[in-house]
Amino acid sequence: MEIKTFISRYREAFGETAPLPLLFYYSDTMITRTEKIHGCFLKYLREASDGSPVCLNTENITCGGGKFYAGFTPMPDYVPTFVSQKEKYKESPELIQNYLEKFGPVPAPGKYLNFVRLDMAESLENMEGLLFIATPDVISGLCAWAFYDRNDPETVSLLFGSGCSSIVSNAVRENRQGGFRTFLGLTDPSARQWFDEDVMSFVIPSCRFQEMAETMGRCCFSDTAGWSRIRSRINTVQRIVPSWAEEMDCPVTVCDAEGTIIYMNSRSRENYARHGNLIGKSLFDCHNERSSGIIRHLLETGGRNVYTIEKNGIRKLIYQSAWKEDGRVMGLCEISIILPDEIPHYIR
Repeated sequence: MEIKTFISRYREAFGETAPLPLLFYYSDTMITRTEKIHGCFLKYLREASDGSPVCLNTENITCGGGKFYAGFTPMPDYVPTFVSQKEKYKESPELIQNYLEKFGPVPAPGKYLNFVRLDMAESLENMEGLLFIATPDVISGLCAWAFYDRNDPETVSLLFGSGCSSIVSNAVRENRQGGFRTFLGLTDPSARQWFDEDVMSFVIPSCRFQEMAETMGRCCFSDTAGWSRIRSRINTVQRIVPSWAEEMDCPVTVCDAEGTIIYMNSRSRENYARHGNLIGKSLFDCHNERSSGIIRHLLETGGRNVYTIEKNGIRKLIYQSAWKEDGRVMGLCEISIILPDEIPHYIR
């Protein structure tokens, strides 16, 4: 599958605001120079999620465990004791040793481990997997998608291990075995401190992705009532609008890049109550041709539209502006403010 095709299907399934996954793979050549960061190499993932590819090797990974779980080095002698007695994640070093003998990483197939946001990648070929750093709503969709064509209880697996193990080691090992499992992760407290409190990781190894790509259009993403409601919630207030917007003393309405209403604060819902629940409805269905043209222009240019109106003796200031993420237009926000009869004006 082409990257553009998958991104289009992913956006259709999860909406415009769901973050794109990271593609990770090994190479023998450096794709970019990544400066050394001390500590957990998962700190780099935020940089990759922001659109800057990350290229890791034994030089810029400073954590011995990280080098091991990335497959670059043998297990450091201190790991079983450290994980058991310092981090207290297993009762004894022997349990750690035994676990890693069964589920430890396999040697890296290249000198560099690369993480690239999907829209920045050139190809899906040679990838080890797709990494989603996602909220529970997105995770629920990924799990439903993975379970669609399989009854095996290990289809979605949660294994003990470090954050880097749950992301990299599991996928690489699964690929070498030609397996079918996908993996939940970021349950390791040592890794969670570098991520927001409401996200987990979900990894689709390349060996499983080929099958799942074929079922994406047939699973619950395809026009089901339950998923439609979750998809709408993914694209609403929690990610897009700060909490204070809910109780602002004026209507605030937000749409996505397709003109679909994804958020209305309490005053906005009250203002348009006569029209019923408008979340999920298109702005183009409730505006005339002229107004729809303005909306399209704002979405295309990322501009703003400011004007005043008067209706039933009440004057309002309407401020419409594009909202963006990383410079990309994600939709529009409209704030409607009732203007008092007299407004102080100061020249300063």
